[in-house]
Amino acid sequence: MLRLALADLWHERVLFLCSLLGCAAVLAPLVVLFGLRHGVIAALRSDLVENPHAREITSMVNRDLDAGFFRTLAGRPDVAFAVPRTRALSATMLIEAGGRTARVELVPTAPGDPLLGDLAPAQGSEIVLSPNAAERLGLAPGAQVTGVASRTAGGRREDLELPLTVAAIAPPGAFLRDGAFALLPLLQTVEDFLDGTAPPDARLESYAPDPARRFAGFRLYARGLEDVVALDRSLRLSGIEVASRADQVESLLLLDRNLGLAFAAVAGIGGAGYLVSLGVGLWANVERKRHDIALLSLLGMRRGALLAFPVLQSALVALAGAGIALSFAFAVAGGLNRAFAGSVTGDRPVCLIEPPVAAAAACITLAGAAFAALLAGLRAAAIEPAEGLREA
Repeated sequence: MLRLALADLWHERVLFLCSLLGCAAVLAPLVVLFGLRHGVIAALRSDLVENPHAREITSMVNRDLDAGFFRTLAGRPDVAFAVPRTRALSATMLIEAGGRTARVELVPTAPGDPLLGDLAPAQGSEIVLSPNAAERLGLAPGAQVTGVASRTAGGRREDLELPLTVAAIAPPGAFLRDGAFALLPLLQTVEDFLDGTAPPDARLESYAPDPARRFAGFRLYARGLEDVVALDRSLRLSGIEVASRADQVESLLLLDRNLGLAFAAVAGIGGAGYLVSLGVGLWANVERKRHDIALLSLLGMRRGALLAFPVLQSALVALAGAGIALSFAFAVAGGLNRAFAGSVTGDRPVCLIEPPVAAAAACITLAGAAFAALLAGLRAAAIEPAEGLREA
């Protein structure tokens, strides 16, 4: 039956060529359109995913948060990282090194901090300086510095001096101001000293965690982009004012969803139109060859083989048409990527057609063509052998 289907297609090669070009004309624009959607959205999503700040949510107003709040926060499946923070006014310190000084903001951190990765300090006396602070002080990893916090008590100034080690320099963009990432013991010691509850000779080695301690706020990171919007909304509904990029993330997700609907609509209309035309053409072909099909049935060809005849032909048309369409789509995608290189999506392709997408397009085309040919196959199988004798 396969040889017969191929012979028939070769006999009517002009019609076969028109059919596969019609298939390619419908499929190629759809693949290019999907590649454009995928390329633009993938670039926008990558920019947000690769930037940890896109998943960051920070409390804005000082609160009174206990340990239970942070246990609940850390237990949420949509939270990837959370760390308490002290009051903003007490989270500053003067760093002295080699005659240079710089006042830095103390940023609470912990192992697994998305901004630092493996650079997070391992001990309470270690800090990770922001690039600005490191450049201002002329420091490199391993440098020994002194952290100084000052207060006025009884009319005289008191200083808390803590020996610290620069464990690493934070990646560019992690913190754009003069800052130092530090573990909670350092921030709590500084806060206690400024509050008057810690002496000037306090040392980090003597720090003991207080389970009843309350914190003014937090830094947290959502597990994925989709979780940012839900977390932001949940925290605001609980009365906590936060800052995040939820608006940008929500706009991206909405754009992705709308483009997906638009692509589905265009693909559905175009694909349905092609399948209807292919099915009608195959049906007409069966009607035109009723006599030949009846003779084949009279010669002993089974109904299953007659059913497979138009299905095989449509599959061959679909495969050849998909091959032409994908070749054209890859050529167009390459031209678009060269034309828009470095402008719309930076270094990423504006039209991205991945091999699994191309394979899926070919499989869907094949399945749709086979379905369209099924009715024609049923019509061919229903032709009685007697029709061949009557028309002989």
